[in-house]
Amino acid sequence: MTHERFLTVPSSGEAARPFAILCDEAEAALPPGFPADVSQVLVALDIDGTILTPAGATERVLEGIHGLSAAGAQVVIATGRALEGVTPVLEVLDFTDGWALCNNGATLVRVRGGDCEIVEEHTFVPGPVLAEIAGALPEAVFASMPHPDTLLSAPFPNNEIEGTDRRVVSMEELASTPTPKVVVREPGMDRDHFESVLASLAVARTHEVFVGWTSWADIEPKGVTKASGLEELRVRLDVPGDGTVAVGDGTNDIAMIQWAAFGVAMGGASAEVRSHARHVTAAVENDGAAAVMHALMHRCGGR
Repeated sequence: MTHERFLTVPSSGEAARPFAILCDEAEAALPPGFPADVSQVLVALDIDGTILTPAGATERVLEGIHGLSAAGAQVVIATGRALEGVTPVLEVLDFTDGWALCNNGATLVRVRGGDCEIVEEHTFVPGPVLAEIAGALPEAVFASMPHPDTLLSAPFPNNEIEGTDRRVVSMEELASTPTPKVVVREPGMDRDHFESVLASLAVARTHEVFVGWTSWADIEPKGVTKASGLEELRVRLDVPGDGTVAVGDGTNDIAMIQWAAFGVAMGGASAEVRSHARHVTAAVENDGAAAVMHALMHRCGGR
């Protein structure tokens, strides 16, 4: 299924492999104690670089999401995006009922009949964080996501920040407004240098800092990750720990890949992300996440 171009992770350049082989490899990698009852399974899917290409979502990805959901599994969209950036993706996925974990685990959203309701949210007042980072990176631009607004210190390059309610505001307003996430972007800086600067600051010890595939970082409250949000949801839904699956490709996915009984890294992921996974599937352009979902359906009798 294609759609208007999405601003997401570019192709990895990975060579294609037969989809059936990818499915077989994923099924063979499942833990020995993985449930045979699909109703005891929770599957957490990252968006960018995992189920979404710049052209949208493929038919195999859609078949996997809807097949697992119809069979009784809990399919969770787990992303660093704010709710405003998730909504158009849910529409493309035709994901009308289920759960979405936004802002790297800070915002839990219930999706019912296509409507989204924030069930729980962890926020912080970002003043000290903004002051420290602005001092070290004077050319950086910032964004804050206090739903339903998106507050910017200046326009982001290439309209990278999602949402229609974007407002450029003063640093004072940014600093004083509670938010589930702050984004830092320094488009003129090399990604690795950007990461090293952030790692040298106090914010790296006082908050969760996730650097993306460019000089972009998400800042969250300490202890708030996709793993913490998924664990809260797992308990809420009474899903056993040995039935948890997480598929992702970024540094913000490492925590949930470690948390899951079956943690999967995408083929386009870095060596660091791959090192934490039980299984490495194909890259997003080669339907790696879809192969995992189809393997789960086969293993649990969902097709």
